[in-house]
Amino acid sequence: MIYYKNINTIIIVGIFIFATVCLMSEIGHYGYAYAQGKPDFIATLSGKEVVPLVKTAATGIADFIILNNSVNYQISILDAGKITSIQIHNGTMGINGDVIVTLYNKITDNGTNLIQEKMSKFSDISSTMQRSSSFSASGNFQASDLTGPLAGKTINDLVLAMQNDETYVNVHTEDQPEGELRGQILERTG
Repeated sequence: MIYYKNINTIIIVGIFIFATVCLMSEIGHYGYAYAQGKPDFIATLSGKEVVPLVKTAATGIADFIILNNSVNYQISILDAGKITSIQIHNGTMGINGDVIVTLYNKITDNGTNLIQEKMSKFSDISSTMQRSSSFSASGNFQASDLTGPLAGKTINDLVLAMQNDETYVNVHTEDQPEGELRGQILERTG
């Protein structure tokens, strides 16, 4: 009798474990990483990833941390031309895609251009600075800031695209209006 009771317990526990594994596989990598807390991402910026390739001495890095329903970012760039805009695009490596969020847009000499006015209403840009050889920007954005194919979607949708290597950062400059630096956004490991 005890033998059958233990077998039933083992079967029930086995079914529970099997159901949990199936559920986790449905949630996938995204659910696992997001459940752990705050996934973070990084993009290493260079001219080598721009399509078509751009020869530049400039380099940079962009860090992203997911916090609840917003994304905090920090961008640092060295030796670039005058930066006019920094955006996250939807696209895999080697493929140009649509803008899904604007992180920075230059203020014109005679005031703020239309995109900057819109951006300042919904994005918290805590600091931006460009010296002759360096640039840094930090801030955050929410789901309401998403545009293009992610307009009306959630930060979770953006995180899923980032985890699937379907997003990249593009840094536009006066000399390279289509982009001087680009870097695929990858989940930070380790």
